[in-house]
Amino acid sequence: MAGMFSDIPRGTVRILDPGAGVGTLSAAVCERVLRQESPRRLVFELWENDPRLIPLLERTMSRCRDSLRDSGHEMEFVVRIDDFVLANARKSLFETGPHSSFHLTILNPPYFKLRKESPHARAMGHVVHGQPNIYALFMAAAADLLLPGGEMVAITPRSYFNGPYFKRFRKWFFDRMTARHVHVFESRTEAFKGRAVLQENVILHAEKGGEPSDVVLTTSFGRDLVDLENSAVAYEKIIDNSSGDHVVRVSTSRLEHEIIEVMDRLPQRFRSLGFEISTGPVVTFRSTEFLRHERSSDTAPLLWMHNVRPFVTRFPSKNGKPAHIEISPASKKLLVPAQTYVLLKRFTAKEEKRRLVAGIMNAGDSYSEWVGLENHLNYIYRKGSDLTRTEAFGLAAFFNSALVDRYFRAISGNTQVNATEIRGLPLPDEETLIRIGAEIEQTESRDPRTVEEVVGRALRLPRHFIDELIEVAQ
Repeated sequence: MAGMFSDIPRGTVRILDPGAGVGTLSAAVCERVLRQESPRRLVFELWENDPRLIPLLERTMSRCRDSLRDSGHEMEFVVRIDDFVLANARKSLFETGPHSSFHLTILNPPYFKLRKESPHARAMGHVVHGQPNIYALFMAAAADLLLPGGEMVAITPRSYFNGPYFKRFRKWFFDRMTARHVHVFESRTEAFKGRAVLQENVILHAEKGGEPSDVVLTTSFGRDLVDLENSAVAYEKIIDNSSGDHVVRVSTSRLEHEIIEVMDRLPQRFRSLGFEISTGPVVTFRSTEFLRHERSSDTAPLLWMHNVRPFVTRFPSKNGKPAHIEISPASKKLLVPAQTYVLLKRFTAKEEKRRLVAGIMNAGDSYSEWVGLENHLNYIYRKGSDLTRTEAFGLAAFFNSALVDRYFRAISGNTQVNATEIRGLPLPDEETLIRIGAEIEQTESRDPRTVEEVVGRALRLPRHFIDELIEVAQ
């Protein structure tokens, strides 16, 4: 992270470290300066609101100051024991608030969700929407304090790269900050051993203002940050503002670059073809009075993620969870009509081979005219009418293809598959979907090789590209 800054210039360099902890990131900046022969003068401002860490932070920075002075550099620091966001959000509320004064900022902010009515969310209402995460507020406040041309390096979850919750933040941030370098950790478990990291993490290097140019994209699988895969990607391919959402897309290989280009050329979007997608309405911990382990005359099947496999819905499944839901006036709002749906799992582990898994439910899969869909499922349907079986097979094959799975991974670092993201996915025209569905419906084998062959031919992909997708899928 310290090495991502384009330069540590001569003269006085003011450096901001919000949420400094014990000073690890600032110490890394000092270590970089130690290797420079010409003298530098560093002025650090470090914010930390945990009083237990202050003695350690001050010890770290004092040692850095002594080492720098021994090597002919100058350094001074000040530690602010306060809430960084609340103390610096005033700039957006009062003209007399803090002024931009920093050349560099390096941060590993805390990550936790905030209530909409929290003081932090209210103070930073100009950059947040819905239930914000504190790390985005740290990034916004730090960006506010940078001078024009100043640089930020931040390690955060990747969740702000897409999705409605961070839409306002992305617009605010990327209207002010120009991405220069994005680093993606391809594995949570390898790079962050011993920590329950639920999301893919990224490092962003951005400049305040500046003209967009190619973005450096690097990836690492484990803890080795020396031998990195490195590419330069056109700015508009990384920061996609075609829909006004400033979605950040990171393709980590030549194949993924090609996948994005193929998908971007598809002519339709989800809703333009008349499809709808919703999230399963049964939140089990709020609906315990309706859940049943045994079937009866007044129950309907309750489908969970474990019931969904590629192209099929398997019911029942004996894993100890309630497999039925009561049909009553009180529970009717939790039930949907038993008809043809394409079911998508909403969650997968980052290290699972697939992010998208699409099964098909037919009306006959339910022993009732109703069915319960648990909240960790999305379901695709037509409003006011039923999906045909051929349409369902076409959609399921499309979503089960490596082409779409890899595309989705490039635009979303979350393990969650949000309905909003699916609504924005490019789709082929209806005739092509029907052609895919008709062929998949008739074939006996729906293994990954067959899916890639059928989808690839229908989209008229080059033979070598289909072969690469088959290799990825298996």
